[in-house]
Amino acid sequence: MIKKCRILSFFLVFLWLTGVCGAQDFALSLYGGRMTTETWQDALFQKPDFADAGIVVVAGAWTFKRYLDDALSLELEAQVAKYFGDQDNWEFNMPILTLRWHRFPWERYVATTFAWGIGPSYATHVPEVEVAVKGDSEQWLVYWFGELTFGPPQGRWAVLLRLHHRSGAFDLVAEDGGSNTLTAGLKFYF
Repeated sequence: MIKKCRILSFFLVFLWLTGVCGAQDFALSLYGGRMTTETWQDALFQKPDFADAGIVVVAGAWTFKRYLDDALSLELEAQVAKYFGDQDNWEFNMPILTLRWHRFPWERYVATTFAWGIGPSYATHVPEVEVAVKGDSEQWLVYWFGELTFGPPQGRWAVLLRLHHRSGAFDLVAEDGGSNTLTAGLKFYF
């Protein structure tokens, strides 16, 4: 019960901040993908070995600060994820700090961003594939992601490619556990 209250608290703080501060930069992302049995480096830079588990995610983000003439932004994000296949838990993630770079030489032709975010992750039960791959896992881990987006200049949408990663944070949160999921989807701005 206490853990569910913590998750609810994260989402209430997110909603409160976005409502009180009057922010205008919001995004909604819908993406899905497949889990790998590899480290994040191998999943990105070698041919990954996929597990028989997938994910579908809905994420809302708020850009609360911009720097360097809008080249760099800071965001807060909240996610709800559902796994299917050999792993069927729900997952709630809240990257409380996301850095996004917006300026690339080809932005006149293709609006491109690169983002990296980090925050807490909660699984509704210990994830089965994480246990199978790592030997053990925990419900509470650290979540981080790397993301590339590509869209039309001045567009209100973009295609996203994201590494969705849960981690024990070098044994600071858990000795074992974690996962890597390669995903793709769409991001809508409003």
